[in-house]
Amino acid sequence: MVAPIVNVLGELGTQTVVYMPNIISAIILLVIGLVVGKIVGRVVKEVLTRIKLDYYVTETHKPVISLSDIFALIVRWWIYLAFVAAALSREVLGIPSLAEWMGEITGFIPNVIGAAVIVIVGYVIGEYIRAQMKKMKEIYASLVGKILYFFILYVAVALALPILGIPATLVNNILLVVIGALGLGVAIALGLGLKDAVSEVSKKYVRKFRI
Repeated sequence: MVAPIVNVLGELGTQTVVYMPNIISAIILLVIGLVVGKIVGRVVKEVLTRIKLDYYVTETHKPVISLSDIFALIVRWWIYLAFVAAALSREVLGIPSLAEWMGEITGFIPNVIGAAVIVIVGYVIGEYIRAQMKKMKEIYASLVGKILYFFILYVAVALALPILGIPATLVNNILLVVIGALGLGVAIALGLGLKDAVSEVSKKYVRKFRI
């Protein structure tokens, strides 16, 4: 009765001793990943703060959510997950299926960062153009500025979506619907607003024709 238990415990102890270097290696990788992630996250935060990213992407210059903090968090966790995937690999803990899944996540994060950068750059450019147009004294300068702003933002989103694996046709279809709705609204507004003016012009032409 005792012998089988002793054999099981002995085998378990042997496997633990054999597997211990892998466990230690995994722990070392996780600690290194934690340290590197924190350091790189702080560096990213510092760089984005110095270039005043949050200042340029908000109209009030008092952001509710700090984009610098968000990017730093994404980069930090990207590094964490990369080291976790390395620790789970076949060479260390020997869990390849989980390591592959973690690897897919870490491989997708750069796409998210790239898409976010494109949208932010488009937003900053569009906001700058809209602000400059707003300063002009022309009658329709503000309207043109808003149109250019939304067009640039649309282009940025259309460029960013394929990076995330989402076809841009979805945005194109939405844009067509929005443009159609806006066009219909403008046509109705102009029709109602110019109704009296058109009526007066028509009466003048009718009187002139009768003469």
